[in-house]
Amino acid sequence: MILLINPKTTKSTEINAEYFREPNLGLLYLAAILEDQGIPVDILDLEQFYPLNDSGLEGIIENKIQGYSIFGLTTLTNNFSYTLQIIKIIRRLVPQSKIILGGPHSSFLYEDILNMENLVNYICVGEAEQSFQELLSILLNDTRIQVAQFESLLRNIKGIAFKNYDGKIEFTGTPEPININSLPLPARYKLVHEHYHYRVASIIINRGCPNQCSFCSRQNLFRKPRIRSISSILSEIRDIISLQNYTYINFYDNININKKFFKEFCEMFVKNNINMPWGCELRVDSITQEEARSLKHAGCRLVATGIESASPEVLTQNFKYQNPEDVMRGLNYLKQVEIPVQAYFVLGLPGETEKTFSQTVRYIKQLPFDVNDRINYFIATPYPGSRLWLEQDEFGISIFENDFSKYDCEHVIFQTNDLSKDQLEKFHQTAKKVESHFQQDAIK
Repeated sequence: MILLINPKTTKSTEINAEYFREPNLGLLYLAAILEDQGIPVDILDLEQFYPLNDSGLEGIIENKIQGYSIFGLTTLTNNFSYTLQIIKIIRRLVPQSKIILGGPHSSFLYEDILNMENLVNYICVGEAEQSFQELLSILLNDTRIQVAQFESLLRNIKGIAFKNYDGKIEFTGTPEPININSLPLPARYKLVHEHYHYRVASIIINRGCPNQCSFCSRQNLFRKPRIRSISSILSEIRDIISLQNYTYINFYDNININKKFFKEFCEMFVKNNINMPWGCELRVDSITQEEARSLKHAGCRLVATGIESASPEVLTQNFKYQNPEDVMRGLNYLKQVEIPVQAYFVLGLPGETEKTFSQTVRYIKQLPFDVNDRINYFIATPYPGSRLWLEQDEFGISIFENDFSKYDCEHVIFQTNDLSKDQLEKFHQTAKKVESHFQQDAIK
């Protein structure tokens, strides 16, 4: 009766058959919650059909949606257009179905979406584990009640948006933060292994973030930072190992925002003799030599970290409070114990100039990296919900691109008071050359 759909997100150029990542964890959590309540639910993960072209994918969608009356979809900004295509197919083939949308993009732009051709019935705003199941309890239990009573029930659910009978959009208010330790383990067993078996599992370490980076929407999506318990994480690791499909685990996000947790996290692998290869994201500017050794001892195979810029001024202006010298020191600690690093840089943040860009390129050439390390140079992208999106005037930026499919950190979306679109595109070409040369170990 209920089908959860993960729209295709990965670009064809990003597919790596030996390193295929599992889909959106949000849907796997929702599926687990419904399963615990005895509510039949299936997952259609379109990532699994990546070899197919658009017409082939459309055929899969048309075939797989038959027999369901309620559909839940998640959407990011850059795949929102594709999500709409899927919804239109559902509307054409199952016109009386109820369509529920969630994810970061719809959480911040629910009014715009609900005004689109009456495609979407409900939007779960923010954390959806509670609101989604409450909404389903109404939709499944009694559809014959009067409109006024039905809408009254909807208004009692925190965290949903809908268009009422009078055509007015209503938002029921921000939901309470979820106790992430009370959630069931993601229902990975619900994934149908057609065409491909996943190799890389993702585990969420925390929700929310204490930082206020201008280009990130997490602090508005999850307003209260929370860290999972070690026991909860350990249970999920064991669950992943038992499935026997996975060869690697990625831990998200910034696992060292709490020193005590970070220490216990590393000890967990040693005490429980966990040998599954894993990688993580963390703040490298605060890591100590001892902590780098603990990561190595725990079996860490990769650290991903956001460096963004080598300009203290650019970092401060965008509320990324880290010192490039501290970053370099932390990177040296990681390389001393031979942990590979994937470093992320961002071009075109407010405050960026030709001088700061050149400063960052010089910094990259000084990194203590070898052929096992990687850098990625992205273009600053004002995702809905981020401070760049919400405070454009304050940051002195002008967004000129309205095609959300280009909100992929690879297209110039806005210009600043210091850099025009043409200048940013020119710098981007240089940045990609730096990235490419670095990958070939050719930066001198």
